[in-house]
Amino acid sequence: MTQSVYTVEFLWSRTVWIITSLYFLFAVTLISLLIYTMVIGGVVAGIIGLVIALPILLGILIYCEGYSPQRLELWSDRVVILRRYDSITIYRDDILSITALASKDLRGIYNIGGCGGLFGYFGSFTNRGLGQFSMYATEMRNLFLVRLKSGKKVVINCSEPKKIESFIAVSE
Repeated sequence: MTQSVYTVEFLWSRTVWIITSLYFLFAVTLISLLIYTMVIGGVVAGIIGLVIALPILLGILIYCEGYSPQRLELWSDRVVILRRYDSITIYRDDILSITALASKDLRGIYNIGGCGGLFGYFGSFTNRGLGQFSMYATEMRNLFLVRLKSGKKVVINCSEPKKIESFIAVSE
């Protein structure tokens, strides 16, 4: 028996493009400055700076790109948030409800562990209206709140909201 699956790419918002571009600009500028420092005579200072900066900059880059949401798969029995490392699977049997959110519902969110714009928005967040929740999004529109029977909440975005709506309709 084959199952049909809808695959939806996570598309970056303008804000995610700007934050990610600024990070790369910052990283290239810092590395260039440290190399320039080495060239004009501060070899030791430049090497120390590079030894400190490169692992931090690369670590942030590898972490954020690897755990950022890449694609959303909607199967008949589950939702899968594909990431380079550690994809997230939410089974239909574990879902209490899925409701559409407006971007205003996420006003005043605080990032308590994860990424807030570099390659997307993912990790643990909190705000007054929703409390603590996990988020996997690359733009702040077409948002859906997935309430799990365990009490956990997950916010995802889908660039093709009709596909999520059809997934919801199947369960009703």
